[in-house]
Amino acid sequence: MKRRAIPSFAAGLFIVLFLTGPGAVPSSAQKSYKDLKFPPLHPLRVPKVDRVKLPNGMILYLLEDHALPLVNISARIGVGSVDEPPDKVGLAEIMGDVMRTGGTATWPGDKLDEYLESIAASIEIDIGETSGFADASFLSENTSDILPIFADVLMHPAFPQDKIELKKVEMRSFIARRNDDPNGIAFREFNKLIYGPDSPYARHPEYATVNAVTRDDLVAFHTKYFHPDNLMIGIWGDFNKEEMIQAVKKAFGDWSAQGGARSRPTPVHYEYKSTVNFIRKTDVNQSTILIGHIGGLRNNPDYFALQVMNYILGESFSSRLFRRVRKDQGLAYAVFGRYGADYDHPGVFLIGCMTKSGSTVQAIRSMLKELRGMLTEEVTEEELEVAKDSYLNSFVFNFDTKGEIIRRLMTYEYYGYPHDFLERTLEGVKKVTRADITRVARKYLHPDKVQILVVGNDKDFDEPLSVLGRVREIDITIPEPEEAVPQAGEAERKQGLAVLDRALEAMGGATRLNGVRSAHMVATGEMNTPQGAMTAAIATWADYESDRRRTELQLPMGKIAIILNGDRGWIVQPGGESNPLPASMKKEIMTDIWSDPLYLYRHYRDEGVQVQKLKSVQAGGRTYEVVRVQPTGAGALRWYFDAGTHLPVKVRYRRTGMGGGPTDHEERWSDWREVQGVKLPFKVEVVQGDQTSQVITYTSIKINPALDATLFQPESKPKDKN
Repeated sequence: MKRRAIPSFAAGLFIVLFLTGPGAVPSSAQKSYKDLKFPPLHPLRVPKVDRVKLPNGMILYLLEDHALPLVNISARIGVGSVDEPPDKVGLAEIMGDVMRTGGTATWPGDKLDEYLESIAASIEIDIGETSGFADASFLSENTSDILPIFADVLMHPAFPQDKIELKKVEMRSFIARRNDDPNGIAFREFNKLIYGPDSPYARHPEYATVNAVTRDDLVAFHTKYFHPDNLMIGIWGDFNKEEMIQAVKKAFGDWSAQGGARSRPTPVHYEYKSTVNFIRKTDVNQSTILIGHIGGLRNNPDYFALQVMNYILGESFSSRLFRRVRKDQGLAYAVFGRYGADYDHPGVFLIGCMTKSGSTVQAIRSMLKELRGMLTEEVTEEELEVAKDSYLNSFVFNFDTKGEIIRRLMTYEYYGYPHDFLERTLEGVKKVTRADITRVARKYLHPDKVQILVVGNDKDFDEPLSVLGRVREIDITIPEPEEAVPQAGEAERKQGLAVLDRALEAMGGATRLNGVRSAHMVATGEMNTPQGAMTAAIATWADYESDRRRTELQLPMGKIAIILNGDRGWIVQPGGESNPLPASMKKEIMTDIWSDPLYLYRHYRDEGVQVQKLKSVQAGGRTYEVVRVQPTGAGALRWYFDAGTHLPVKVRYRRTGMGGGPTDHEERWSDWREVQGVKLPFKVEVVQGDQTSQVITYTSIKINPALDATLFQPESKPKDKN
């Protein structure tokens, strides 16, 4: 690729000015950017795109381009996640993904992958919110081979069960980690404030909805929505138009029209109101703030003025929010605004920023001030000119590729907009005046009826959020699949406590176990991972009186430390860098801690801990008593006790597995030995699902060593005083 000369020239000019000093440049040469004059933009020349409707109802958009020996296809299907049943959210995503990864009876997914890779071609399918997409790219010489395969994938997907399960694992992994990113949390939950939590424009997959999707659901969903009269295909590249039309007819020849099944947009009912909403995330030192209300539609006659207002308020580096909140006041790492307008349902208007925790309320007040200023402070001629120029100068990128042109025409037809809507937008933006900006701001912005959402650590806020109004705290706990648990009463609770009491005595008695204040455990772990088997040296320091724990794993790639200190936690990477534990991981670590018998026997009678005796089970000619323990801040555990010895033999709980999503974990204990009068297992087999994931063998267990407090800080180095 030929390099552009401008950057090099600019760099050279900077060096000359630096070396010679400002005196070397005549004062007459120093001009303000405001004095620069630019010629009018060249008129846009959009190539003609042919539209053809086939007898089976399929619509084709075709654009020949013989510059390169390539052909590109982009299909648009009338189906989206908005069409999913509420109890099977995730169905559309699974279907789109498995259509491609699973392939067809003729071209199974793995075979198709190998073939496409061998000829530098691609086929991809994705189902979005309100429409589906299928894309292909290949050398023009391979058209006669790829086009029938593309049609086969769209018409006859195989939906193999193994690929369905693989996609579910991926989705469960995403669900398990969705609360790690504060920005993702903020935008997800803000959509619920605007549209409502049950709206198809705000809902998202959960473990239960993903688990509920079956292969029959995929087949039925595909049958309902995938047919030619619910499909548009755009093709551009190196081909002859008439020959391509005949090739498409042949490839899709046995596909007949079904009468159209695309659903109409779901109505959005919004009530303007003032709310203050908070999501607690204690492992961050900054706040993510979103403020706004419902937006509008693109077919609104005021859409053009609203786009220019957008630029002036927050959607550019010259915007008021950027200049005043970020640059002048230094209150935000990032600040932004957007008046969202969608094609078939109202978008979202919001302004927002990321700021340090100690300036949270100050940043909110500052952004609200700028929002109110859009109604009272008339925009300047310079603001208007810069905003319009920014929009118009970037306008050419709507036409920078043939694919952009075709996809845009298909989008307009799909949503019922005129084919020249983009050109109308260009002319509409040119005509926007200062008075228009003030008019639409006063009509569509409601600064005194906005919903405020803050994600952050309120312990570090400059002021309590309550100074802004009544605060509603949002619970973002990820619902786990419902566990089938018999209804418990006082009798089941007492029976469960009795089983735990007997186990306490079997392990050494209440006096000895309650006297265990700390422990230092050293072990070797044999682990089975997706990367293969590996051995780890494991060391754990536990302070049972203060809920502090440090576990170190010496792995082939280095040492990792996981630290829990009260309600705070960190993970220390091999290089020594420490990061706060995400809330989801902290809960899992607390569940791990509750699987430690020494911890259980100090806390099972604590207030808030639910204990329930379940039905005993038989295995190997022995009887095992089962007790369910539900702690506060941790997952539920099922303990199994030998009815003869009363010793615990295993504990079962759910946590994120290596494949993603909640997986049954089971710790099976053996090789019991006595340490200072307390019986402890020296071997633990950890089973994940139905596979052994690791075997831990303890080489040393010390009870009540003196532990240095610095052990439980991320910058500490492990040591104990024994």
